[in-house]
Amino acid sequence: MYQQLSGSSEKLLGFKISDGVTGEDAWQIGAIMAEQIAASGKIRLLVEIEGFRHMEPEALLEKLKFAREYAKDIERIAVLSDRVWIKSWVKVGGLLAHNEVEHFDRSEIEAAWKWLER
Repeated sequence: MYQQLSGSSEKLLGFKISDGVTGEDAWQIGAIMAEQIAASGKIRLLVEIEGFRHMEPEALLEKLKFAREYAKDIERIAVLSDRVWIKSWVKVGGLLAHNEVEHFDRSEIEAAWKWLER
């Protein structure tokens, strides 16, 4: 399951995803991103992760394949989660190695949006 977050704008997109996200959800997110990229060029992305108690890196990347597919068109990614293992992945190189990626606790959503806007 996913939800597009309020605060999204022309170059800023935000999504809340849960461990129930499906392939169809990932396809829909990818379509939204593709539309924004076509209209605006490069975008900045906020991904709030809810749930995901444990998951192999490959499985999470598969769920986030929309981000992987559009990596070259994403300038920055703010990842919000309360999972230590996700924070660790972001610290050691991020979910997408070719992007500027920062981790924020889920309570820091306003700081994450501000970081994306810089």
